Amino acid sequence: MVVATADHNPNGSTSSGRSSAADGVSGPTSSADEDAIISVAAHGDIVLRIQHETTTSKHVAQFRVSAPALRQHSKYFERLLQAGRFGEGSQVDEQHKRLRDRYQSTTEAPSSELPVVSVQDVGRISAVKSIAALCTDFFYILHSKDTQTFPPVANLANLAIVADRFDAVEAVKGYVKRKKMIRAIDGKTTPKADNSLFEEKVRQRLLVAIMLDYPPWVEKYTARLIVKGWVGKEPDLSAALWWDLPHRVEEELAYRRECALETVQSLQTYFFGLYTLRERQCKLGYDSSPQCDSFQLGEQVRFFTKIGMLQLQGAIFDTSEPPAPYEGDLHVLLDTLRQVPEYQIDRNHSHCGIRTRLIPLLDILQECLYYIGMCPDCWQEDRTQYAWINAKRPLVWKKQSFRARAQGHGNRHADLRVMFMATERDWG
Repeated sequence: MVVATADHNPNGSTSSGRSSAADGVSGPTSSADEDAIISVAAHGDIVLRIQHETTTSKHVAQFRVSAPALRQHSKYFERLLQAGRFGEGSQVDEQHKRLRDRYQSTTEAPSSELPVVSVQDVGRISAVKSIAALCTDFFYILHSKDTQTFPPVANLANLAIVADRFDAVEAVKGYVKRKKMIRAIDGKTTPKADNSLFEEKVRQRLLVAIMLDYPPWVEKYTARLIVKGWVGKEPDLSAALWWDLPHRVEEELAYRRECALETVQSLQTYFFGLYTLRERQCKLGYDSSPQCDSFQLGEQVRFFTKIGMLQLQGAIFDTSEPPAPYEGDLHVLLDTLRQVPEYQIDRNHSHCGIRTRLIPLLDILQECLYYIGMCPDCWQEDRTQYAWINAKRPLVWKKQSFRARAQGHGNRHADLRVMFMATERDWG
């Protein structure tokens, strides 16, 4: 007899903010399906039928598992299989009673006679040939058994997504920590290989670090995503979860990138302001001249236009489209700014241009970019106070009061946030 699939969601919203699909219980599978059932627990009392469908494929896998083990390590299954709460739990309980009339224990029953619990969707995993291996590793962990393989980063990321879907992240996190899986991967990755990781690999590592708690990867890879410009894209809800990082991380990184770009651009605004004010910038005593300042202003316009940081347009009637934000590497952008020549109107006017003053400011920014990533401890302990997306923008930041290497990482976080988020910046 087949029981209709229940129309409810025992998990509610997962920690990544996505709802699970409806689940149900059916009668025993036919004996012809016996070979298709993967035995996770040889004496398990239920069969889980996992269905995962995407726009291009449909996967089905069945597992003999222990309901008590699932309930112990997964809040999702604890709710789903609780007798009297949902139809699935009650129906499983009734079928177990009938099995006990035929066998001394339900664990002695063949897989083909066990109640089958159908579950749809394992989360926003990447495209896979089969979900069997991934789900086998997941259920092995819930049954306190070692996984059959040592998963690489992409598999760990998918495993974390499945764990999140079934509200069992703590169990997977504990297993991965005990086996020191992430630490082993990190230790085997050379600096050269790490620096050459492309965006998807970085995002996979960051998702693993966030969901399975590996702090060394959080700050490093959030900073890399910001600096490389690998944030701020429209999310594709059909893509794997690492393309749309959960817990508002994606939003936080995109905002930090915007703040960093605005900060770099403020250098240009600052120097234009200096050379358009009445106060003379040429400092040669009796030989100082307004002509030198005019020359330097013109050369600045030429330089910033040449490197793509300035676009001149009329203010009477603007017909141009605003330029798209810079999408490249921020370190490359700073290196480009370092190429500014030391312009001289004549041989007597050395160091009248902006190069002498700009290079130290670029050094400050270069150092600050190494700390622009998210601190995992502060993000977990006091996200409301730490997150940039929640903070009110400071009015003014002054370089004179800035200390990049302030004592205590909390002070450094605060100083960096003020610099990057200020509505006005005094670089003098």
